[in-house]
Amino acid sequence: MSFSPAHASETAAAPTSRMVLFRRREIKYVVDRTTRTALTRDLQAFMRPDAYAGKTGGYIVRSLYFDTESYMAYHEKLAGAATRHKLRIRAYGEDPRQAAFTRLEVKSRFLSFIHKITVDVPAAQFVDLEPALIGRELPPDYILNNSEVSKEFFRIQRQYNMVPKIMLQYRREAFERLEIKRVRANFDDQLQATRTLNLLEPLVAPRNLLKYGNSVFEIKIDGEMPFWLHKLISKYNLQDQAFSKFTNAIRSEARFSTFNRARTVG
Repeated sequence: MSFSPAHASETAAAPTSRMVLFRRREIKYVVDRTTRTALTRDLQAFMRPDAYAGKTGGYIVRSLYFDTESYMAYHEKLAGAATRHKLRIRAYGEDPRQAAFTRLEVKSRFLSFIHKITVDVPAAQFVDLEPALIGRELPPDYILNNSEVSKEFFRIQRQYNMVPKIMLQYRREAFERLEIKRVRANFDDQLQATRTLNLLEPLVAPRNLLKYGNSVFEIKIDGEMPFWLHKLISKYNLQDQAFSKFTNAIRSEARFSTFNRARTVG
């Protein structure tokens, strides 16, 4: 039985969509295994495990990212464009084919703040959703009109002529704390990328994006960073590395393609 980190108790009769709005800061670090072990112990003193962590303490996240033929989103990210948009669709669980839903996301950056809107589409509807994602066409009306998020996702996709470009998968261990504003911290491990873009099928020829033993440590804050979290960052001398899963995945594909061309010519 697979696990999904949201709507865990929903059945097939659940509503067809869900909209969530975030406006937050995100800070990322790459940490080694020793730092992660100690940092996890300290986080557990201040935070609780994510409500959807399950028995294993974590869950699998798979993301299909979109970009233009000229990789506009990739280059805007590298250039640090003040305003930019990212489209992706996600599935959760050990076996994505058993996922209860797929999640459309529009993630936008305005200066230093993240603005994200999402809508969940039941897995049974993916057969109608996938051709529209690949063919840059509008989905059936019952999907398009189920949420303003769906309309915004396909508006941006068609405006910029975006198509699926890269797929990533990783295992996430997350913690959260509810204060005046929500604070989340998570470790992402086993980060892999592939150009085989079948969201709900097994990964094909995935490439590792992190050195063995390393993790991406990510802090997400709706507001100002609490003092105790400042102290933890200082304690472990963490340096913000602005690690982007998306851009590292695209780079890995470029390196892989160059290697293959060189080997073929040789």
